[in-house]
Amino acid sequence: MIMKKFFTLIAVALCALTASAKETVPNFTPGTMTFSGWSWNTITTLGQGDVIDNGNGTADDSGVTYYDASEHDYIVFEYSAATCAKMKAIVQYNCKGTVGQWGAEFNEGSQEFVLNAGGGIMAIQLNIDFSDKVFSIALQDPGSAGTVDVKDVYFATEEEYLAAKAEADKIEKVMVLDAEGGTHTLAAGDWGWDSKWLGATDVSAFNTAVIEVESVTGHGKINFLAFEMDLPASETAYTVTADISSVASIEQYAYQNSFQSEGAEKPDGETVIKVKKVYLTSKTKQEVDEEIASGISDVIAAPKAQNNVRYNLNGQRVGNGAKIFIMNGKTYINK
Repeated sequence: MIMKKFFTLIAVALCALTASAKETVPNFTPGTMTFSGWSWNTITTLGQGDVIDNGNGTADDSGVTYYDASEHDYIVFEYSAATCAKMKAIVQYNCKGTVGQWGAEFNEGSQEFVLNAGGGIMAIQLNIDFSDKVFSIALQDPGSAGTVDVKDVYFATEEEYLAAKAEADKIEKVMVLDAEGGTHTLAAGDWGWDSKWLGATDVSAFNTAVIEVESVTGHGKINFLAFEMDLPASETAYTVTADISSVASIEQYAYQNSFQSEGAEKPDGETVIKVKKVYLTSKTKQEVDEEIASGISDVIAAPKAQNNVRYNLNGQRVGNGAKIFIMNGKTYINK
């Protein structure tokens, strides 16, 4: 009876092994990959032999033995951390027989991904017409310099890919737009436009924009075009959040001056905004705000107003003669 149970366990284990077609790509080495802006990092070259440039715009791949991955459906890239905002995953198949600006040209499959700072996966579905002729696998940053910690790259079935995706979806998604922060000085007499260009970045996976502020002198805001975030004066650090669950993409954002006296057509005072970090998260605004309020997060809630500065109902700074004004988060009426 004991032997029967033993062999049953072995049979179950063997079935589990044979049911999985997940296979780490040959010659892959885990580690940190560095990208300098439009740079290319080869994960592995699977084709054996050289493609010959014939010198007349044509190429000969008759001496190449390609890798057969036709039993698989996807190439999955698992990474544990990233400072690059975007990444393109690429699989090269057999040579087309032509030579271009960058050498021999291959049939190719590629897909661009928005990377999560805390890790995740990228996956390319193999082209069934070429999957038996894989030449190489690579990553290329589309102008987004930084690093990616790649822990595994493997061929997978549809089921294995979906399982990996389900696990990756559990990870909080974070896109860091500005990791180092800095000082943004906006002169009096103009709204200003101290901007950072992102390109048409897909942010549909994120729900909240978070700005960690070190201090603000004057009164400013950060303008994402689709929405704005107010940055009131404060000598101490605070954090502002915005719900972006309905925002599909962001091309740029800019710091602007809002330091405006009552009746002024334009800001008439200088604003200096010192920022620690700007990022997006998949957490909802309510979740982030609750973490701030409960002390779970190490960031600090934004002040409603600071240092007894008076504002009218439009958020413009006013003097002591204003009839109705907001000060330190409360509304007052002078009679």
